[in-house]
Amino acid sequence: MSNKPAAGALPSKPGGSRAGVSKAGFLLLICLWLVWGTSWPAMRIVFTELPLWQFRAASGAFAGIVLLLIALAVKQRWRVPRRHWAALVAAAAFNMTLWQVLVGYGLINIGAGHAAIIVYTLPVWTTILSVLFLKEAIGWRTILALIFGTAGVLVLLSSDFEKIGTNPIGAVFVLGAAISWAIGTIIVKRVQWTIDLYALAGWQLLIGLVPIAAIALATERFALHEASPQAMWAGLYVVFGGLIAGYALWFKIVEILPVAVASIGALMIPVIGVASGALILGEPVTWIEGLALALVLGAVSLVLFRKPGGKKSPDAE
Repeated sequence: MSNKPAAGALPSKPGGSRAGVSKAGFLLLICLWLVWGTSWPAMRIVFTELPLWQFRAASGAFAGIVLLLIALAVKQRWRVPRRHWAALVAAAAFNMTLWQVLVGYGLINIGAGHAAIIVYTLPVWTTILSVLFLKEAIGWRTILALIFGTAGVLVLLSSDFEKIGTNPIGAVFVLGAAISWAIGTIIVKRVQWTIDLYALAGWQLLIGLVPIAAIALATERFALHEASPQAMWAGLYVVFGGLIAGYALWFKIVEILPVAVASIGALMIPVIGVASGALILGEPVTWIEGLALALVLGAVSLVLFRKPGGKKSPDAE
C-alpha cells in the first residue's frame, strides 16, 4: 500500500497524527456528528412507515447522482480506471449495500438511539482491521480511548440488555452493519484512488444500490408516494444529510486521519443520536446516557486533543 494520500486528500501527519487533529479535521468531525447523529431518528421514522428496500434504492440512486454531478460541477476526477473497479465494487458492497440493509432492518426492531450506539462499536472493528491490514501503529492513547469508548457503548446498551436477550435480532442486524462498515472503510483506505471525494462516494452509492433495487422490485409494492408529510421530510433529511453530506464528510475524514482515530472520533455520533432520539421521538434519557457521554467524551478527547510539538515516543500516539 502506498503512503501517498488519495486524490484530492489532505496529507495526514506522519506517525498517526501525533501532534493532534488539524482544525480542518476537527471541523469535519463536528459536521459529521451533527448530520449523522440527527439522521438516526429520521431513519426510524422512515423505516417504520415506508418499504425498506424501496426507500434505500430510491434514496441511494438520488444521492449517488447528486454526488457525481457535484464532482462534475467542481471539476473533480470522476472516471474510474479499470484497475480500481474491483476495490470500488467491494467497498460499495460493504459500505452501502450491507450497511444500509442491515441498519434498516435493525431500526425496525430497536430504537434509533440504541441502534446508533451498537453501530458505533465501529472503533473496535476498525482498530483491529487497521492493525492487521494497514499496519497502523496503535499507541497508548488510542488503546485507552478504545477502552473508554467501548465502555460508553456498553453502558448505553445496559438498559437494553434484557430486551436484546429476548429479541436479539435487531441488535444482531445493527452489529453486522458496524462490522460491514469497518471492512468497507479499510478497503477505501487501502487504495490510492485516482478519482476524487464526491465521485468516490457517488459511485459507491450507485453500485451498492443495484442489489437493493433488484430485491425492491421483486418483493415490494411501490409505496413511496403514500408517505405521510412527516415521513417525507424525514426521508429528505436522510438523503441530503445522512447520505449526500454524511458520506462526503466521512470519506474525507478517512482520507486525512488514521482509521482508528477517525472511528473513535465518530463516537460522538451515537450520543447525538440518543439526544435527538429523545427530542424527536420521545425516547427516554437517564443517568445512564450521562455516564456514557462522559466516557465517550473522554475517548474522543484522547485522540483528538493532543499538545503539538515535543519529542514523542512511538507509543505516544
